[in-house]
Amino acid sequence: MRLHRRKPRMRACGGLGDDRLAHPLRADPGSIATEPPGQAVARLVLGLPDPVVVQRLAVVDVAKAAQSIPEGRADSNEIRVVTRQDDRGRVVVEVRDTGAGIPNSVIPRIFDPFFTTKPVGVGTGLGLAISRSIVTALGGQLVVESQVGRGTVFRTVLPVAKDNAVEVPPAPAPTPSTPGRRGRILVVDDEPMMGTVIGRILSAEHEVLAVTSARDALGRISKGERFDVILCDLMMPDVTGMDLHAELERLVPEQAERMVFMTGGAFTVRAREFLDKAPNPRVEKPFDSGSLRSLVNGLLQ
Repeated sequence: MRLHRRKPRMRACGGLGDDRLAHPLRADPGSIATEPPGQAVARLVLGLPDPVVVQRLAVVDVAKAAQSIPEGRADSNEIRVVTRQDDRGRVVVEVRDTGAGIPNSVIPRIFDPFFTTKPVGVGTGLGLAISRSIVTALGGQLVVESQVGRGTVFRTVLPVAKDNAVEVPPAPAPTPSTPGRRGRILVVDDEPMMGTVIGRILSAEHEVLAVTSARDALGRISKGERFDVILCDLMMPDVTGMDLHAELERLVPEQAERMVFMTGGAFTVRAREFLDKAPNPRVEKPFDSGSLRSLVNGLLQ
């Protein structure tokens, strides 16, 4: 089995609000034809309540941090998110990583629209340009500090919201799912809490078994255990969900077809290419309980 890097440890200090609001930014291409791309998308996003905007800014920074961490160094990979107030009462959100760092010659250009160091066809070079335009429009600052070989810090500084700030509307209630037949569900995630939470969501309707490694899952299936649905994290230490899928395709193809990939974002080239090709369903983290039940019950109809 192919060994893969350990995903970076994600540490949060302070609070960023409801993570379920962390969705990609979207814009109508026709609406941004007459102004710089970063400013145009910023204008669209600023129609959202301020807390939602801040959460989306943090998601962009975390994604950049994850993409910067090279293969290997499994014990030292880390992304740290810190939220605090500075001595002027402003809100500060810092995303620190232990990635490759940004050369001094590149730093002055990273906020330019369409500038990217990624290969052709990977990324648009708009993410940081959009983020800075949004932060500037909110009266704040977005700055970067970096050392090659040691990592990078993206620091967003924003003024405190006024009393008339718009409140974030509650998430709509999920549509009740139609119960399917009772199934046997395997959860594969290196975070024990994820298995516990999914078990609580699904155990009233299904038999749920949770394991914390792909090796454990493969061992059970190799010995003859069978599952109706396999909810598997895409990025795990030692053996990833992609590796498990490859082994099951070779040994027990029917079980490989029953995999559903859980992902907080395909940050590596390999992960993106895999998801582009794999026919299996996937669910984006974070997900709500109603959506997960609907997905599983739908697969068991």
